[in-house]
Amino acid sequence: MSISSLWPTVIHTTVLTGADLTRVTTEPARLPEALPDAHPGRDLAWTWRTERWEGGFHAGLRHSPGTWCALLVIAARAADQEDPSGALILHDPRAGAANVGLPGLPWGRPLTLPTRPGLLAITPGWLPWQIAPVRADDERTILTAHTT
Repeated sequence: MSISSLWPTVIHTTVLTGADLTRVTTEPARLPEALPDAHPGRDLAWTWRTERWEGGFHAGLRHSPGTWCALLVIAARAADQEDPSGALILHDPRAGAANVGLPGLPWGRPLTLPTRPGLLAITPGWLPWQIAPVRADDERTILTAHTT
């Protein structure tokens, strides 16, 4: 019997478009509706705020005070898939994960998500994340939320 995953971590990502994106950005209380039906955060209360990440902004490691954390990209001035400007980086929190000789098998390699408009990432609140530096000519508007 082989072990394929020692610590499965539920990370939900999707891209909201059109009416779905407008509905959540104008009525953030409807954020849980964007989660899959069986997601445990769907029936919890959420609190949110909108952040504007201008050129030069970056964030060191963060985590949520709640059970679940959500980041929704409302707008992005430059949203190139290959450009790491303002990217959301999810880190492996396991002790020693960064010291693994072959990162990514499955330890030690962070998951980098480009912050293009409509990206919705839902992670466990304990999962550390950071924001890559935003280029000087770039900008992001983000809805951040967590369960209460």
